[in-house]
Amino acid sequence: MKKSVILIGLIFFVSQLLAQTTTSKHAFEVEVDPIAYMLNGYSLHGIYQRNHLRFDLGVFGIEQPEFAHGNEGFKVKTQGIGLKVNYLFKDVQGFYAGLDGGYASTRATFNKTGEGDTGHSYSLGIHAGYRYFPFIKREGLLKGLYINPWAGIGYSFIYDEVKISAAPFKENKTTFFPTIHIGYRFSK
Repeated sequence: MKKSVILIGLIFFVSQLLAQTTTSKHAFEVEVDPIAYMLNGYSLHGIYQRNHLRFDLGVFGIEQPEFAHGNEGFKVKTQGIGLKVNYLFKDVQGFYAGLDGGYASTRATFNKTGEGDTGHSYSLGIHAGYRYFPFIKREGLLKGLYINPWAGIGYSFIYDEVKISAAPFKENKTTFFPTIHIGYRFSK
């Protein structure tokens, strides 16, 4: 009897899913992080959105300021690639939250001696933000332009540490990353 009720419930649930007539909404977007460019780096993200889900594949590179990496007397350059999956609470504009993962290489150079080494890590994290389209109600090219302030908390799995004999270099395993992206949405 219990199996029959579960089977009937499952059939009903699947039939309701198949009976939905909503059309899916999708769009492509591109984003950059202007702060990365201000820090002698780069940032470029390609994004595909389907309904309330966004898939973001990005590349980045920055020269970290000393206050960010916490190692006095070091020049640090980080570059990598990341994947984010976001859930939009509204269709286009508004709050979102998601998960992210990535790979990064960190090149540290001790300023006094010039000695350097490169370390590598994988990361997992969570993030949240707000997408604002200042021209969403207008027609024309500016309609797709948006501003995307967001912040994330992550954990790095360092599998290849930076090793410098002249001075110890400590890599942070947990990160807090606030930033602002500027993007453009290409939609039908």
